[in-house]
Amino acid sequence: MKRWLEERRGQIWVETVVYTLIGITIIGLVLAAIKPKIDEKKDEIAIGQAIEALNDIDSKIYAVQVATGNKRAIELKVGKGEMILNVEEDYISWEMESSFEYSQEGIDVSLGKMNVTTTSLGSDLWKVRLFLDYSTIDLKYENNNQPPEHKFGSVAVPYKIIVENRGPNNNQETIIDITDV
Repeated sequence: MKRWLEERRGQIWVETVVYTLIGITIIGLVLAAIKPKIDEKKDEIAIGQAIEALNDIDSKIYAVQVATGNKRAIELKVGKGEMILNVEEDYISWEMESSFEYSQEGIDVSLGKMNVTTTSLGSDLWKVRLFLDYSTIDLKYENNNQPPEHKFGSVAVPYKIIVENRGPNNNQETIIDITDV
């Protein structure tokens, strides 16, 4: 009788281990199937936040153009990708790799003043580029044209930037200075 109980106890432990392994395998398979969709949704939200941030910057740039010396402060949160301020070609863009195809590949889509372009990077990975053209004004970074391109990368703490109207340049274009505080 004692031997039978010991064999039964061993069988219970083996069954417990087997059922636990089966459960873990099922959970792993479900996660493997769902994770791409979760990543895609996170990237869709990150693109939406980038669009909101660029629209906020655009509205501040528009607001300061009213008068020389006008300033506006912005808290810029870069969660994914990077915002690029190009003072040589006078544009602001936001670029990120995404598992979400935001727009049709290779076609510029207009969102008000903003253009969105999605290009394939292969294997369900996309590069999404949001672009604001300021060719009618003179963008500067910290009242300078050097470096010609400044990048705001992904950080946990928001950037604090100031947008200021510095008046007209020699070509009568309004100088908009963006300063990182």
